[in-house]
Amino acid sequence: MESIVKRVGLFIAIITLLIAFPLWADVKLPAIIGDNMVLQQDTDATIWGWAQPGEKVAVVPTWNDKKTDTVANENGKWNAVIKTPKAGGPYTISIKGNNAIKLKNVLVGEVWICSGQSNMDMPMKGWDKQPIHGGEQDIASSKNPSIRLFIVGKKLSDTPLEDLDGAWMECTPETVKEFSAVGYYFGRKVNAETGFPVGMIHSAWGGTLAQPWMRIEFMKNDDYLKPLLDWYRDQYWLWEQECQKAEKEQKPKPQPQGGARPQDKASSIYNAMIAPMTNMVIKGAIWYQGESNAGNGYLYRDLFPTLIQNWRCDFRNFQMPFYFVQLASYTDHKPGEPVTAYRGQPRNHCWAELREAQLMTNTMKHTGMAVAIDIGQTNNIHPGNKKDVGERLARWALAKDYGKEIDYSGPLYAGYRIEGNKIRVFFDYVGDGLVFKEDKAKGFAVAGQDRQFVWADAEIDGSTVLVSSEDVKNPVSIRYAWDIDPETCLYNTANLPASPFRTDDWKEVVLP
Repeated sequence: MESIVKRVGLFIAIITLLIAFPLWADVKLPAIIGDNMVLQQDTDATIWGWAQPGEKVAVVPTWNDKKTDTVANENGKWNAVIKTPKAGGPYTISIKGNNAIKLKNVLVGEVWICSGQSNMDMPMKGWDKQPIHGGEQDIASSKNPSIRLFIVGKKLSDTPLEDLDGAWMECTPETVKEFSAVGYYFGRKVNAETGFPVGMIHSAWGGTLAQPWMRIEFMKNDDYLKPLLDWYRDQYWLWEQECQKAEKEQKPKPQPQGGARPQDKASSIYNAMIAPMTNMVIKGAIWYQGESNAGNGYLYRDLFPTLIQNWRCDFRNFQMPFYFVQLASYTDHKPGEPVTAYRGQPRNHCWAELREAQLMTNTMKHTGMAVAIDIGQTNNIHPGNKKDVGERLARWALAKDYGKEIDYSGPLYAGYRIEGNKIRVFFDYVGDGLVFKEDKAKGFAVAGQDRQFVWADAEIDGSTVLVSSEDVKNPVSIRYAWDIDPETCLYNTANLPASPFRTDDWKEVVLP
């Protein structure tokens, strides 16, 4: 009898072990590793996934038929590093463990992430009553098997996730409709000028701050940024109080306002929409964001460079190119009404200081800023001209990463000198010379010691601009396009606009 009991006990124990630890499990891959994908060329690329702990996994690409063996660790995770060739394809990659997977139609070329808020998220098909300029024609002619698209599904998480939603697709009129217009125009330009296959990963979310796009540790360890974590907590608490009040009064629950929304929480988007793909080797990132942080440009001076450092760290490439768009011109006032403020702050400072923070970030190594001050639309925060934006970003990549000898930046402020009753302004990226659009100087203002700005005259003198006003005999500072929706005029001969700038660091000074 005792022997039977022991055998039954042993049988139950074995069954329990088999349930807890099955003898086999399918090899699984993350969404970002799949058919139609693009791998970064000429690098050590990582293929990764999950399997039974201890399971042997072999990866074999058809470009060299070289097998790379690996073993799933105690958590069932495995990764294989494979050497990619120069740009080309399509190829097949075989992955074999207890089961076999074949990745088909794989290209090797250039992989870029396009991220940010609504102006990056805006698709080629546009939005209701907000079309992309030339979008219909460009969608119709978009079929290109050497451009691949991946749209990351919107998701939030308090902790880093291991996978994301999405799938690689060949670029066709059907697939490109939902894809970022800025990202598509960037990728199309890079593909056309280099001949390399291009993979574009669209991971963007409209109306978002920079904070949710960052790993939480980068904010916790920064004394200047750490208070932002408390700020979200306070905003969320206020919203909860409003909800409780509404419940008592039997009123509808209010929607959380900016600052208290789930997507405003630090790291919440990064954890779900960036972290799961940081094993992937990418060429670089393009970024269009800042509208939601306007009103705190001084904080953005630290916030934005920290975000860039964060991404470079997590993608394990401290020289990773990071190109971004400076905010376009915009005003939200109704025609015929006076404009005095934006979100309760002096209207010129709110976006002008954010643009200034972006200009300062442009001094970081391996960054580049596409100026978009000339393509905004009054009363439309989503300007329809996304082609110029994408192609201006592509110019930075073509010049810096692909060796093309082209002008890639508009004039950027480099310094000034007071000469009597005039101020001479110096610029970088002048190219073959400076020009005023329509041969007319607009958007310049000058101030004396009283810090009261008046509109100024300006003239081009070689690669500099002389600014003056009969009303200011002893000028000390000038500003150009220092407004949320300024007049502009200054370009170089490559038709690239100058960035807004100021020669002072005064606060709360209102232009005329």
